Amino acid sequence: MHLVKPIAAYNAATNHEAHLVKMCLIEAGIDAAVTEDHSLVGYWMLGTLPEIHKPQVWISACDAERAKSVLRAFEQSASARREPRETGGETPVNVVCDECGQTSAFPAAQRGTIQYCPRCGAHVDVDDADDQDRYGQESQESSAPD
Repeated sequence: MHLVKPIAAYNAATNHEAHLVKMCLIEAGIDAAVTEDHSLVGYWMLGTLPEIHKPQVWISACDAERAKSVLRAFEQSASARREPRETGGETPVNVVCDECGQTSAFPAAQRGTIQYCPRCGAHVDVDDADDQDRYGQESQESSAPD
């Protein structure tokens, strides 16, 4: 593979994503190369720095137009794959803060945890109202004399 007038066609979030993009481009008949985010000097001195150490996919400048459709398709499929994972396939949990009275939405994955209210910074319990009612009933039943 020999790139003529190489250009960075894609900035990836991870090395794995960069290699996936490279394979999509190669399958479309476009030569591509990946530069990974490994820098021994950078790790030794400062660690990784944003926007300096990032994996990139490089192609020849003459392939830029053909690569646009491939990259667009990759972005759309990546977005579709991320969506269920970000929401956990569940609806967000709406919580009313006891301090400021504002309603905030938290990801379903944070259900059962204590978070900070994004409005005032107070602690809020991320639970569904149904769960709170059920637990309240259970605790009342268990405290009743036998």
